[in-house]
Amino acid sequence: MNITDIMDKNGITELSGLHWNPSFKRLYAVQDNGKLKVLQMNKTGNAFSQIANISDLGGPEGIMQVDYNANEFYTIDENSYQIRRYTHNSDFQRVTLANKWNLLISPSLMPNSGNDGPEGIEFVPDKYLKSIGFISSETDEKYISTKGMGGLIFIAHQKKGYVWVFDVNPNKDDDYAFVGKYKTNQNESCDLAFDRSTGLLYILHNTENNTLEVTDLSTELKAGKRKFITKNEYEIPNPSENTNIEGFAITSKFEDSKHVSVWLCRDVDNKKNALLKKDCLRWFSPIDADGTYIKDWKK
Repeated sequence: MNITDIMDKNGITELSGLHWNPSFKRLYAVQDNGKLKVLQMNKTGNAFSQIANISDLGGPEGIMQVDYNANEFYTIDENSYQIRRYTHNSDFQRVTLANKWNLLISPSLMPNSGNDGPEGIEFVPDKYLKSIGFISSETDEKYISTKGMGGLIFIAHQKKGYVWVFDVNPNKDDDYAFVGKYKTNQNESCDLAFDRSTGLLYILHNTENNTLEVTDLSTELKAGKRKFITKNEYEIPNPSENTNIEGFAITSKFEDSKHVSVWLCRDVDNKKNALLKKDCLRWFSPIDADGTYIKDWKK
């Protein structure tokens, strides 16, 4: 189902990341031109309305939350290579940049690759990391957070498709530990989603054929580098003309296992035709939570 017109009947450009909040049943959609739309699902779960339209957020390529019940969200800013934490009041009328963490300074090893930089962001709580025995690629030892966030931040990167992981102090700018970087099955990664009801991380790859990789965060050594063990990987049929699928979100499997929803968005350049701008955000439901084949975009 095409739900782009909920945000703007004239169309949307530069949609780059999605996040689902299961507590309030809200879909967050960021645009890399500095905008954020927040959509509220109705009580019957069959429609949305827009409750926030925020500007001046820099260059957000991805969005996530640590605490679903808190009036805050985190973005990954591709222009500045920063993780950013924003706070807001209940109606989103006041949005404030509260903290930021520069990923181009020590202890991070992330290089400045220009526009081919960080694109997706997700938070994984410690209990899942501990359960799977998550390994730091830097130390080859088990790792859970030490900086007070209660979990780790995962960053999807365009350059060679790595997922970079950081242990962040939520209350102090630029205070973080570099946990490691992990190979995926593709050479470009653009968004992440973590289902806290299953412990599965979904990695969206915006390659020539868009794919969705699923892992439980277990890793192995491949040619001396840590790589996620892939549980499943699925091809997403390319939409017509613009194949630039950059955002992915999924509802928790055990929130309602018979009515799992998935959202995909594509980044349409302002120079593209009007019809593409009016078809940027799609809603698929029901979907199997382990990532079964997503129906053709054109249907």
